[in-house]
Amino acid sequence: MAELIDTVRKVSANQKYIPPAVGAKLAERINLPQLSDREREVLKLMSEGQTNQGIAEKLSLSESTVEFHINNIFSKLGVSDRTQAVLIAIRRSIGNL
Repeated sequence: MAELIDTVRKVSANQKYIPPAVGAKLAERINLPQLSDREREVLKLMSEGQTNQGIAEKLSLSESTVEFHINNIFSKLGVSDRTQAVLIAIRRSIGNL
């Protein structure tokens, strides 16, 4: 009840109020490394089970370029394999997965 009263007071005084749970989520997203558009494309294709060769063909890239993007994705997300990368992307709503 005290939180509700405090919230009403803040809002009526034209102050902003962000619930703690929302604030925590926002803080988490602010600290996330940003993936490039190409990295998000690669990640989406990874989530569909595409191989490096398949991703390269779909995006008209070389396999070594795909591997470069995958390594960047792993580094930015702090993971070491495709499964972890896809799971984190789903959890964080990255790339419309």
